[in-house]
Amino acid sequence: MINGQTNYVKLDGVEFSGQVVDILPNGIRINGRWGKLGVASQEEDFFVANYPYQVVSDTMISSYEHLMAWYVGTYTYATVNGGSRTIHKLDYGIPCGPDPEKTAALQKQIQEEKQFQRETELKKIESLKEAATNGDGAAQYSLGIHYLHGIAGCETNKDAAIFWLSKSAAQGNITASNDLDEVKLNTNNMVSQSSSVR
Repeated sequence: MINGQTNYVKLDGVEFSGQVVDILPNGIRINGRWGKLGVASQEEDFFVANYPYQVVSDTMISSYEHLMAWYVGTYTYATVNGGSRTIHKLDYGIPCGPDPEKTAALQKQIQEEKQFQRETELKKIESLKEAATNGDGAAQYSLGIHYLHGIAGCETNKDAAIFWLSKSAAQGNITASNDLDEVKLNTNNMVSQSSSVR
């Protein structure tokens, strides 16, 4: 964030490196090089505003770090002999994340969508239960599968799955009959395995 604007510094920013020669409340003065990625300028003094890391005088900022900033013009400071000097100014900016208000609004929207989806699934299950109770073989099969695998708001319930698959199989649904046989086979295998372990 620079002057209230969010910038993607890697597109139009500059990288810099060099030796820290002065530490000021609003940034650091560096003797080094800066320029577009891979195009460093000649060695000179320049100022980096909003530098976020703690440094001491004479710290070397390596070019291997590829630190980047925004070129924002010039910086004038008072010299030790009472004069003034103007050098190039870079702004590191204030690292920023997502807007908290937008994040909160997005989270609220996600929660509302999840709630709507849960309510829709519960309504679907209720209508499926009603059709299954009224003898609809396809609904009985579907409800059995929902219970068997814990789909769409149904908790996994093997007894309920067997009940509804049996109802559908009794009406001639071959798929329900095959799934029912598989469930019973798996249940028998689990029972025989648990009884053989002592």
